[in-house]
Amino acid sequence: MRLSVYFFRKPDLIHEILDFLVDFFIKATEKALSEVEVDAFIFNEDFAHKGGPHISPRIFKEFFFPRYEEIVKFLRKHNVKVIELDSDGNTEPLIPFFIKLGIDAHWPLEAAAGMDPLKIRKEFWEEIALYGGIDKRSLAAGKKFIKKEVYRKVLGMMELGGGYIPTVDHTVPPDVPLENFLYYLRLKQKIAEEF
Repeated sequence: MRLSVYFFRKPDLIHEILDFLVDFFIKATEKALSEVEVDAFIFNEDFAHKGGPHISPRIFKEFFFPRYEEIVKFLRKHNVKVIELDSDGNTEPLIPFFIKLGIDAHWPLEAAAGMDPLKIRKEFWEEIALYGGIDKRSLAAGKKFIKKEVYRKVLGMMELGGGYIPTVDHTVPPDVPLENFLYYLRLKQKIAEEF
């Protein structure tokens, strides 16, 4: 809790901490990236909760954007082709920043947080690839719910022209019966073959 107050009361300290983290990241990965070809890099962040971002777009822009920009430039300099950002919750207000940073893909598009891949695809069209968005809760609810969820989102995204990898909006929960999960996989395969 105290750290969130420091964005307002001690912004210089926050800037110093974030600069240290960026410097540490670059120094810790530079040797590896100069010796190994890396195809993709994933930022695993949780910028949001179900109600929206943990931080305002203004705070993101001032404190985080310049640091991510530096890291993205560093990764591109080392020929990293795909940069993804993983964040739970409703990240919609931050997606324009992700795009401006050059993030290539975003997931998991948490359905319980109101993240709808169709809406996001329409708004940001070809600017960022998406994956996830299939409500993991539908897999536990049964075949009728799985079919409705998969057809609406997968067919809808295919009709919009793609840029989407259809998968659940996080790891599959343990309460999902294997039969339901296999049905979900077969349904996606059927749609892909028929489309």
